[in-house]
Amino acid sequence: MGIAFVSLTVFGCAAALVAARADRPGAYAFSKAAASLGFIGTALAVGALGAAWSTVALGALVLSAAGDMALSAHGKRSFLVGLACFAAAHSAYVVAFGLFGARGGILGITSLVAVLVAVGAWRALRHRLPAPMRIAVGVYVVIVMAMMAVGTAAGITHRAWMLAVGAVLVAGSDIAVGRERFGTNAFANKLVGLPTYYLGQTLIALSLVGP
Repeated sequence: MGIAFVSLTVFGCAAALVAARADRPGAYAFSKAAASLGFIGTALAVGALGAAWSTVALGALVLSAAGDMALSAHGKRSFLVGLACFAAAHSAYVVAFGLFGARGGILGITSLVAVLVAVGAWRALRHRLPAPMRIAVGVYVVIVMAMMAVGTAAGITHRAWMLAVGAVLVAGSDIAVGRERFGTNAFANKLVGLPTYYLGQTLIALSLVGP
């Protein structure tokens, strides 16, 4: 069953790229919904409801799916809704990975790396952001980097490498989204960002193995 859901994400992502290239927004949104349903199904199939931390992470996956659908639409309002959903999703991930646990020394290192990445991302984005959106995007960057720091630390601590890599990939995919929204709206951003995002979420989903 898990393989079927992973396959749904793979084919949904591929179809979304084809739809984006062909400029078919309806097909693009539908394909992304299918891909998101795939990683939620994957999490359920491996037993995400078997522990408190993985149940919270499952909630983060659902919030991510909602955010992804909002970002499929155009306009400032849909972007802000998507941003809010993803901020909630990443916050839920922080709680989930915190419940899973991480060694203090490892978390210190991953937090330092996350701070450096956050500073670099903010410097690249801040001059492109409309003034009213700078605070919202700045807060979002902090939340995403917190998720990456705690997720990678928890993954390394428990030798859950899919979790560690997945957290990095999901955070990295946000860079492509930022470039698309506030930089170059090129297909190359989707070509890199979508597979990175769905691979990251799928790896996190696969790491939510029940007892």
